[in-house]
Amino acid sequence: MAKVKVDLGVAEVIGKVKDTETINQADKTTALLIRAVHAALSPLEKWVLQKESNIEQTRKLLEKKLKNVPVENIITPPMYIGVPALQAISYCMNDESLRNMYAELLAHAMNSDTVDNVHPTYVEIIKQMSPYDALIFQNLVKELVKPCISLRYEKMDASGYPIIDCFAFADVDSFPIIPTQISLENLERLRLIEINKNFHYSNENKYRELRQSTGLNKMLEEYVIDNENNLPSNEYKIVASEFAIMVRGFGQFFARACLGTDFSDIS
Repeated sequence: MAKVKVDLGVAEVIGKVKDTETINQADKTTALLIRAVHAALSPLEKWVLQKESNIEQTRKLLEKKLKNVPVENIITPPMYIGVPALQAISYCMNDESLRNMYAELLAHAMNSDTVDNVHPTYVEIIKQMSPYDALIFQNLVKELVKPCISLRYEKMDASGYPIIDCFAFADVDSFPIIPTQISLENLERLRLIEINKNFHYSNENKYRELRQSTGLNKMLEEYVIDNENNLPSNEYKIVASEFAIMVRGFGQFFARACLGTDFSDIS
């Protein structure tokens, strides 16, 4: 049988080609791989082709954000901020929340009055945020201190199992429990917020609103039913702990530079 030369550098395909019985089968296998590789890379190729378009969209965003800044104040941003920010924004032009955060950061870096408030770390922080993380953070900075509860399924001797570590938004349709908890943990990891177990919010109505959440109570009912065999409901009870989420000072600086927040309307 004639030898077939494969120059794709993919060990698995080479092995498969060796096992084929005919040249025709080998050709089909190679063609299939080529199509698969092209399909996998097509989104990246699209990004490369649209790179100039992305830069132009960024310019328009910056024109809007800098329209009220005196022309003499507009400067070239520091390279260690401008270059990585421009690179990063080009990857998320299809997401409004992240795109606007990068654009706001660039606008602050291009204003001689605000450039000193921008830190290169901010670019790396946005890179580690999902669009949902951005949404959660935007909501947190509206209050700075947000009531939060955790829930455990406990026996009388206080032994038990955690159900929810951090529940801060009563509307679970808009803020699903598990994705929200993941985002809160990530925002704390990024040092933008602090989940402070030792702080108690003064307004008890805020905690009552959380405990009475329809979506939360539905989830708790399902939890009790699902665990009845191993955790009998006559031996356990649901216990809530009250604390708060606080936007750290660093998070406030970040919000000013990347969200344009001035904290004048804190509720």
